Amino acid sequence: MLKHTNLLQGDLNKEESLHRIPLLSKLNPTQLSNISQHITTINLQEGETLFNQGDDYHSFYTVTMGLIKLYRHSASGQEKIIELAGCGKTFAEALMFNEGSTYPVTATATQNSTLFKINAIHFRNLLLKSPETCMAVMSDMSYRLHALLKEIDNLSLLTGRNRVSMFLLDQALTKGNTFILEIPKNAIANKLSLKPETFSRLLKELSTKKILTVNDSLIEVLDLQLLRQMAGITN
Repeated sequence: MLKHTNLLQGDLNKEESLHRIPLLSKLNPTQLSNISQHITTINLQEGETLFNQGDDYHSFYTVTMGLIKLYRHSASGQEKIIELAGCGKTFAEALMFNEGSTYPVTATATQNSTLFKINAIHFRNLLLKSPETCMAVMSDMSYRLHALLKEIDNLSLLTGRNRVSMFLLDQALTKGNTFILEIPKNAIANKLSLKPETFSRLLKELSTKKILTVNDSLIEVLDLQLLRQMAGITN
C-alpha cells in the first residue's frame, strides 16, 4: 500500500533537499516555498507499483531513496524497461504541459523506495507566472531529452559489446574504478536491449580480457582505456 506523508511548509531540511533536485533548483525561495505545499512524500515497498501505463496523469516524481523501474509492455506482453530512476532522478515531468495526458509507462519499485510526489497542475501554474523560470526548466528538460536521444542512438548503432562496455564505463567515470551494480543484472540487460545470458557472457568476456573483474555485483575496472575502446570510443 502506498504511504503518503505531507511535506511540512517551513521545514528547512526538506526545502534544502528540494532545492538540490535539478528541476526544482531553478526556483527562487518564494517559489520553492509555494510549491512545497503541493509536494507529498511517498514510500513504496519493493515490487509495489506507483502508477500503471494508461493511468490519468496528475503528478511527477523525484526519487529520494531506492530505485524505480519505468517500463512498457508490448502487444505480445513483453516488458521493455525505458528507464531505471535512482536517487535524485525526476520522471514524468514533461507530461505536465499536455492537459489530459496519461502515463505512457508503468512505474514499479525494484527496491524499498521513497519519492517526492509533485502536483503537476500547481507546478505548471507556477511556471506560467514566471517566464524566466519556465525557460530555465525547459532548458533542463531539453538537456535530458538530448541525453535520451543519445541513449537511443547507442541502442541502434552500437553492438551489444559496445553497449555493455559503455554502461560500465559510465559507471566507472561516475563512481570510480570499483563500484557495485545497484541495479539487478537482468534489468540492466533489459535496458541495454540484451538477453540476460548475453549480458553475463559479455561481462565474462571483459573479465577474461583482464579489462575488469566481476564478483557478483562488485565490479573493478582494471584497464579504463581498453574499456573505452570496447565501448567504441577511439579518442
